[in-house]
Amino acid sequence: MARSKGSILRPKGSLFYGSAILTAFLLLVVVNCGRQKEARQEEYPKPRFPKYLVNPSKEALLEAARIAVRQTGGMSPLGKMQSGQTVYVLLQWGQDPQVWEAMKQAWTERGVTAREMWMWDAMGMSKKEYEKNVQESLMHGNEGWKELGNFEPQYRQFFPEEVRKQFMEPLGDGYIRSHYLLVPYLDKHPEIEHIYAGGGGNWVGAIGEKHAKKYMGHWLYIYLHDLLSKAPEFPPDVWNLVEEKILEPTSFVSEVTFQDPQGTNLHWTLTPEEAKYWANSRNQSDNASNHINIYPNPLHSTLSEGAVVVATANHTGHFAQMSAYLSKHGNIERLEGGGKVGDLFRMLVEHPTLKNAKFPGSPEPGYWFVRQDGFATNPKYVRNMKPLLEGDPWLGNLMERQRAGVQHLAFAYNIQEPQDKEYAKTLGLNDMLWAHTAHMHVYFPTIRWKLRDTGEWITIGDKGYVKTFDDPEVRALGARYGDPDLLFRYEWIPAIPGVNVAGDYQKDFAPDPWNWMLKEWEKIRAGTYEYYIDNYSVKGSPM
Repeated sequence: MARSKGSILRPKGSLFYGSAILTAFLLLVVVNCGRQKEARQEEYPKPRFPKYLVNPSKEALLEAARIAVRQTGGMSPLGKMQSGQTVYVLLQWGQDPQVWEAMKQAWTERGVTAREMWMWDAMGMSKKEYEKNVQESLMHGNEGWKELGNFEPQYRQFFPEEVRKQFMEPLGDGYIRSHYLLVPYLDKHPEIEHIYAGGGGNWVGAIGEKHAKKYMGHWLYIYLHDLLSKAPEFPPDVWNLVEEKILEPTSFVSEVTFQDPQGTNLHWTLTPEEAKYWANSRNQSDNASNHINIYPNPLHSTLSEGAVVVATANHTGHFAQMSAYLSKHGNIERLEGGGKVGDLFRMLVEHPTLKNAKFPGSPEPGYWFVRQDGFATNPKYVRNMKPLLEGDPWLGNLMERQRAGVQHLAFAYNIQEPQDKEYAKTLGLNDMLWAHTAHMHVYFPTIRWKLRDTGEWITIGDKGYVKTFDDPEVRALGARYGDPDLLFRYEWIPAIPGVNVAGDYQKDFAPDPWNWMLKEWEKIRAGTYEYYIDNYSVKGSPM
């Protein structure tokens, strides 16, 4: 397979793992291409930002769209659509028309008809009314506190009245989902058979059992950066193999450790029965591709003393460092810092109704257990500053949690058992099966699992790097698309003083991460950033 240096080529023939001869050849390629992995440095990886996204080329949109509509992996598997089918996409405020037109054309070339569903139609309002309301409720990168009242609006009832007034109704896709507005809309439009909607969340449940099979996946292509990053190019067969190899040993895990330089420190132990419960739960809707579970449910495991989660970002934006100290079952015992995010979350944590709750299936009183687990596995996603700077009607910081190695955690009681559901209703928490809030993003986690049968410790994440990218079989499959070092290259790594760049973490970053990010972004935009990486060409689609 001839290739020029610095390019990824489309493989020929059908997908297969190959004969012994081909596999042996590819393994030789892997050895040569991956030697630098053997000497992976001890320090945290240096920052990087793709120079090709500073002033992105609009001419490249159609080429990128052609790749995106063939992607069958991840949270936005647009390649599921087949020639002759019609697909509808729920579009919200901020949708770049150039991106949408490119996606429509790319689908058309595949024989797929793409049609838009606008948010205002689903909400039963005019475009003018919708846009006016959105402008009044935009959330910016320094307003991470708004997640506490907007991500799951049912939690607003536990805030004092003066706090509730600070939350505007966010008319993003979360509003559609939480109010089940697509159910009557789809009832009125039986011609809609395939839809993509939302940047995250349980949309299958939101559209009801009657329409559940119509939901094909999330819609992640709103801004130029979303499409022009290399994320759509990550081959789905490689992506699936990465996740399969990560999750395969879960039923044999007896211990899990999780550390991050910002301060997160967790250590679980599991019985054989708890490990099997964890393995069986992998098929739940929380375990979507690029959103996999790499730690056990704390309600079905035991955390060591001193467990703490520390972060400075959520799905909405950024905030002063917040630390959540946990009980042995993952319940928040103490919450420190966090600025306004911390102040509001403490109101929820200390609310008597939730603090004194005792669910029938719970090992201890309380509601705020760490439970949401989303480990990303696509190395190409890049944090998008546009929605953070200009405002977003929903979750403007979603893209950073899509990048491989970034882990997000969140809190709520894991309501699953029938008796727990009934008890939740007595607290005023209806339809809260998948509800959670107060996300915390962890950028450089090191995650290790101990295998019960051999006593071996295996590394899942190494300082934010997904170790499965070094697996010989994964790299052999990746070699079919060109240079594995390019395929598994991270396009974006954040700069954090005292972690991977010079500076004092507690002084320069922890009190005001947003201010640090603004200064970094100015350098990126001005062309003076020290950590650019160059583009590489893509010859055709890797799908």
